[in-house]
Amino acid sequence: MEDLNLGMFKSYDIRTKNHNLTDELRIRLCNAVALYYRDVLKVKSVVICRDARLYVPQIAQDMTAVMRKAGIDVYLNPLPISTCQFYFTCMQYKESAGLMLTASHNPGEYVGIKLVSKGLFPIAMDYGPEGGIRKIMQYYKDNCRVESDKMIAKCIVINELENYVNYSMRLAGVKEGSLKGLKVMLEFLNGSAGVEQALAFQKAGADVEVRDVVPNGFFPGGDPNPIIESSVAPAREAMKKGNFDIGFCFDGDGDRMDFMDSDGQQIVPGLNMSIIIENLLPIYDGKKRDFYADVKAIPVSLCEIAKHDVNVHIIRNGHSFIKAKLRDNCDKGFFASEEESAHYYINLPYDDKHPEKGYAAVESTLFFSLVTARSYMANPQAYKRARQIQNSIFRVREWPILCEAAPEKMPEILAKVEKRMRELGAIVIDRMEDGSDLDATLMRFNLPEKFTKDTNLEGKVWGQVAQRISRSEDAMARWEVVSNSKEECERLNNEVRKIVSEYVDAGFARFGNED
Repeated sequence: MEDLNLGMFKSYDIRTKNHNLTDELRIRLCNAVALYYRDVLKVKSVVICRDARLYVPQIAQDMTAVMRKAGIDVYLNPLPISTCQFYFTCMQYKESAGLMLTASHNPGEYVGIKLVSKGLFPIAMDYGPEGGIRKIMQYYKDNCRVESDKMIAKCIVINELENYVNYSMRLAGVKEGSLKGLKVMLEFLNGSAGVEQALAFQKAGADVEVRDVVPNGFFPGGDPNPIIESSVAPAREAMKKGNFDIGFCFDGDGDRMDFMDSDGQQIVPGLNMSIIIENLLPIYDGKKRDFYADVKAIPVSLCEIAKHDVNVHIIRNGHSFIKAKLRDNCDKGFFASEEESAHYYINLPYDDKHPEKGYAAVESTLFFSLVTARSYMANPQAYKRARQIQNSIFRVREWPILCEAAPEKMPEILAKVEKRMRELGAIVIDRMEDGSDLDATLMRFNLPEKFTKDTNLEGKVWGQVAQRISRSEDAMARWEVVSNSKEECERLNNEVRKIVSEYVDAGFARFGNED
């Protein structure tokens, strides 16, 4: 089955290099997806959108044709848009399933598909009816085909851009002209979020400078990933020289938002969330106060969030998993989440004027960038304090090892690290509060298991080690260490590397790119 490129079926989406998706395999994949949507999801219509990647227009065209042959009406936006605008579009067609053709932050030669059922329920590997992506993979392996050769369903061209901008501004509490006097830089890395962001900030009256705003699937400035320093270094330099108040950098499909202060320094999502959260709670009339925080969120961020009388819960990584948890627990008071990779999640009302119509768990960088700008305008001192807090923390950002030679060794390595951390006195957390697997191990020193509004970290040296096996890269494990003491951060990181190095020296693993 090697030649079928089965490796494109990932944990949370379908993703591969374009040259591995030949014409025959592309049609085969389109048929498998269409059959799943027709026979398993049993939907009558599907929303299809795409980003700026060079190779996704052909997939959009083929997918539209096969869906129509399967008897499924297609609501198609043929223009490059962000994944966040795609989610909003699906909210307008809540009885339809959805397909976003994108490979997110990956280099230009990648293509992929993000999948949702009606009501924006995420479809992932072993998540969704009959196994979700696993069932699609089975249809694909069996070369199952739609029977008809005729276009028996309709294709309706749509564009929700204006509605998305207006909805996001209303919900963020940003009125026309209300950001006047704010100087903002927007860096798009030639991805597909530029139009919605620029239009909204211009309408709000901000003084806007756009960079790399023209969608270009060649991505001439480098990989469209805000975490890659070489890709965002020009934007950071422009921030320093341009006398901007704030800046935002977005990835290729616009669902990742890196927020920068006036010096071009990123304010980590957890600390940004601790400031904007006071503008999120009123959306729910204060009735929702439960928040999911990333495993890797720095402890001081959790303290700052909890000060708003918000219940903070640690959640495992994974876009589909987080959105599913938010959706499932919306009625229990959960309203938002974040990942330190610059992803923000929220339960948004289908109709902001009639929230009784229900909520959808989505990513919306347009909403979050606007509410961040509003929060900065109201309280710039809060961001100065956030930077001071951030600069008082010592952090070894997540670094990987690759175990291609012996992937079976990864659990053994993680177990040895956990054992050593326990010996050093760590509290170990590997389950969520509801008992489900955290899919990571969080090892805390001089820190509580749960943060509340009364948690106080002052006057103590604390440290935290997070480890996990990556679900988006093959044979990769990752570690991140953070502390309020440089010495403690280095000590804990050295303990981890000492164990990992034994396996590297033995040839079982190698250190990966730590950028």
